[in-house]
Amino acid sequence: MTDTPYQRADAVLCFEKFKDAALYFDRVLPLNMGRMRGDPDVGDILVGYPEEVPSAALSHLVDGIEGNTKTYSHATRIMEFTSARWVDFARKAEPYARLWAGKAGNRDETDREETLNQYEKLRSYYLSNDTIPGHPSIRAIFQEYARSLGFEEICVSLPTRTALVPPTTDPGLTLSQLNMVDTTAADWHQIVELRKDKESHQRLIRLRLFMHSNYAGKPFAFIEDDMALRLHEYEAAARKHGFKTLTSSLTVLLNAKDLQASLGAGLVAGLFGGPLAALGTGVAVQVGQIAVHVAERLHEMRDWRSGHELAYLIETQSRLGDMPSEA
Repeated sequence: MTDTPYQRADAVLCFEKFKDAALYFDRVLPLNMGRMRGDPDVGDILVGYPEEVPSAALSHLVDGIEGNTKTYSHATRIMEFTSARWVDFARKAEPYARLWAGKAGNRDETDREETLNQYEKLRSYYLSNDTIPGHPSIRAIFQEYARSLGFEEICVSLPTRTALVPPTTDPGLTLSQLNMVDTTAADWHQIVELRKDKESHQRLIRLRLFMHSNYAGKPFAFIEDDMALRLHEYEAAARKHGFKTLTSSLTVLLNAKDLQASLGAGLVAGLFGGPLAALGTGVAVQVGQIAVHVAERLHEMRDWRSGHELAYLIETQSRLGDMPSEA
């Protein structure tokens, strides 16, 4: 057991990789919302730059409420949020970096490169915690932005992990940096559905507690290797469990005397053209017992999977397409 206090942020301020952050944090706040555009293919307003998030999903990330594409109340909410909170945040951060995207007619490669340069400036100021004279520090500005939305405990997810940042005690931030689930091919609807699933959320809570109990104070490389080893051991155990289910079912089948006798008699009757109607009862009973046996083994497998300390990762990989589902 660790003596390190358990700390979990209310929200994460996210430079990029919003999908990864959405898997492990209840609330995700984008740092750049300086661009909005309608997309008829998505049927929604896309918010953010350079990484775009549909407003229906962004509403869920910020408020925990999924948007409705029929009423578009979520789009109204996001626009209100942007004008009331984010614009004020961007103005205060402007001495350090300009978060506004280029004008609507000027969103070319040069504009994108400039935006990324501004992100790099913002990241550098955050890491160094430098302060421009006459202005609050960028970390203080981040904290004020989060508090304006009702969040007291926040953490910041940087574009890439860096040695300049000390090991985090927040399990969600560690998980988002491990890259154990590939979200690149996942759409936002899948991620929102996963976030809404109450059982999945309970597995996430269990995973956070497991991370704290086993990895608090440990170097990132150790966490990365140990988690990879645990997932490998899970896959090996799952294959072994499946093999045991098969062999134990075959054992039940081979030990079923009534079934053997019925099949033997059936074979003889078939050879001599005799009646087969009387051979059904014993066979049905034994087949039913085998079916119950297999069902019990599969139920044990599902219970084992759902109670595994890495169940949330395993389920998420399966639902987002990384790992074939067992049982």
